[in-house]
Amino acid sequence: MNEIKKEYSFGMIFGVFDGLHPGHVYFVNEALKKCEHLTVVVTQTLMVEILKKKTPKYSLEERMSRLKKLNENLSVIPGDKMLGEWTVLKENRIDIVFLGYDQQGIARELDKMTKPYIFLPAYYPEKYKSSLYEKNEDIVY
Repeated sequence: MNEIKKEYSFGMIFGVFDGLHPGHVYFVNEALKKCEHLTVVVTQTLMVEILKKKTPKYSLEERMSRLKKLNENLSVIPGDKMLGEWTVLKENRIDIVFLGYDQQGIARELDKMTKPYIFLPAYYPEKYKSSLYEKNEDIVY
């Protein structure tokens, strides 16, 4: 059985992943299609509070566990504890960072560090966006 050679060896994605919905699943799966190894960086609770001005519904551990259950081959790690630290980029081997359609802020930071990235297409953002799920308890995953 021949495996298809993927475009990148080591990829990375960033996110809060506060309740997985189909948009998150699509984002993870699209990144997985393009790389051999994917590291998912889950935003620390304090960083979510600073960046999004709200506390996540689920703890860091719960958010990481749900991602691992989605695909056991994912490397799921916590994000940096300080804004702008970018230790995760320095300590992990990456060839490319995959960004969601709404992650322009991360793109600007990656530009400053001359780190390669590409934006992945959105999956029905008008329907599957985290803010639309905030009032609902019935998140898909």
